[in-house]
Amino acid sequence: MLVTYAFGAVILFALVQFLILFERYDTDAHRAGLYAQDTAATAQLLHGLNSGVSRDEMIEAISRYEVRYVGDPAVGMARPDALASRDAPTALLEAHRQGKSRTTIIALAKAWADAEMAAAARANQHLERSNLAVKGYAALLGVAVILCVFVGGLLFLRRSRHLEHLLQQWAVELDEVDASRRLFFAKASHELRTPVTAIRGEAEMALADAEDIEAIRQSLEHINATAKFLNHRIEEMIGIARASDGKLHLDAARVDLRTIAEDAVADASSFAASVSVSIQITMPNSPVDVVGDAIWLKRALLAVIENALKFSPMGGQVTLTLAENNGMAEITVTDNGPGVMPDELPLLFDAYYQTDAGKARGGSGLGLAMTRWVAEQHNGRAIARNIGSWRRPDGCAVTVAIKLERA
Repeated sequence: MLVTYAFGAVILFALVQFLILFERYDTDAHRAGLYAQDTAATAQLLHGLNSGVSRDEMIEAISRYEVRYVGDPAVGMARPDALASRDAPTALLEAHRQGKSRTTIIALAKAWADAEMAAAARANQHLERSNLAVKGYAALLGVAVILCVFVGGLLFLRRSRHLEHLLQQWAVELDEVDASRRLFFAKASHELRTPVTAIRGEAEMALADAEDIEAIRQSLEHINATAKFLNHRIEEMIGIARASDGKLHLDAARVDLRTIAEDAVADASSFAASVSVSIQITMPNSPVDVVGDAIWLKRALLAVIENALKFSPMGGQVTLTLAENNGMAEITVTDNGPGVMPDELPLLFDAYYQTDAGKARGGSGLGLAMTRWVAEQHNGRAIARNIGSWRRPDGCAVTVAIKLERA
């Protein structure tokens, strides 16, 4: 862009200079033409003086010159030097009246003619310089135009290539979005179909043995837990779909993370009972206040808890610990499952990513991605690490950290 402006300025400058010099050249050409006419008139005067032998013929020759020179204002305008005095014809007539000899008068006219020729030569030299200047600026203007066209062509090609690259990039991004959309619907369909299948299975078992009250009660408990799990997944999907601009619409307020943690554990209790996994919670006695959206924070924490329950063995235990650390409120959820391969730990929070164990247990791969998303929208972070030996982990711990709000 700056190069274009620079070339435009050069062309404009050259054009202005060209017009100024062309106007000067036109003036110089007109002046040189008038000087040529003056020289011709002076030559005619000399011819008349040389050929005239009588007094009347000399006066007639001088009068013709006076009419040519004095009578034409344009001639006088073209004679700015001292030799261009209009008194020259008068001086010749005065010399004639004083009885000067024809030789003296011719000598005066000859001096005047020499001055005329010198002035005409200077005018021609000045005209030649103006002509060269005009040609030079015309050439400069032509070169500037050619360079501008050349540079403009290069910029156009560069811009075209840039646009082509952008179009290719947009095409790739659209393909990725389309692939992500198809993957999302596939994952979402599986995520919704699995609990629906479980609910239908429990209902069929209860109907098959309608006289066993205890079996019916257990089936209803499983149906209730699975329905809550399904409702959580639907809320996650609706929330993510509403965040169409890539940012969550937070209803931020001062909240106590202890309350959010307790509510999340309560919501997950039915699912925990259905998979025979207990939840242990450890929290400080004093409030742990942060500024955030209570609903989204609970969804994020609930996704971590349910993920831990899913990977814990029957009879296992999930531990939730809330603590303060360096100005941050940290909620750590630990399971005693198989852990995660070290190279897969950084990928746990990527959308749709699932470990091999996660694929076997079902899911959409959206839960932990949403957790990190919510944490980052609250200027926090979410990290995962293995517990115990990296070769044989004793489980996995996911920590969500949010900045504390001091009283």
